Amino acid sequence: MRTKVLSEQEIKEIIKRLGKEFTNRFKDEKVPPIFIAVLKGALPFFIDLVREIECPVMLDFVQLSSYAGSESTGVISLKKDITMDIRNRKVVVVEDIVDTGFTLDYLTKYLKEHYQPKEVITCTLLDKPSRRKVNFQCDYVGKEIGNYFIVGYGLDYDEYYRNDKEIFVPDLEEIKKIDSLREVK
Repeated sequence: MRTKVLSEQEIKEIIKRLGKEFTNRFKDEKVPPIFIAVLKGALPFFIDLVREIECPVMLDFVQLSSYAGSESTGVISLKKDITMDIRNRKVVVVEDIVDTGFTLDYLTKYLKEHYQPKEVITCTLLDKPSRRKVNFQCDYVGKEIGNYFIVGYGLDYDEYYRNDKEIFVPDLEEIKKIDSLREVK
């Protein structure tokens, strides 16, 4: 049986809170910040978050890969780079989950080195500090969670569950079913 971690309503409440925090931070900026979603997992969170921010923002996307199944490999590959000029701009990188810290640590350093933004701010829906393997602290955290494998609301297991409206720990039978589908391919 699934173990619910965050309900749809709890996710909405977290997003409203973060939206207000970003509104307060950026409402007096003359130049809008650029929010960058880390595809694919952060997409639902990113879209819902930017709709809660009550001041102008610009949007861009980046895609990185570091997972194989349910485990982070620690090896980051850039699959899609940003398209906007972020030089001397404030940017907010939006991620679905931070566990080992490898992905956001890599991405923040990459953006600073290649594009020289004025400031790189990080935001994650979920944080697993017990899994951290690098010294990385996210600037905005929706909720801190324990060390368990979760899916839903953008988080996936081999691309499944991204469209669920809540976040949960899948049961073993669900994982076995997906594994059997993978074997059919």
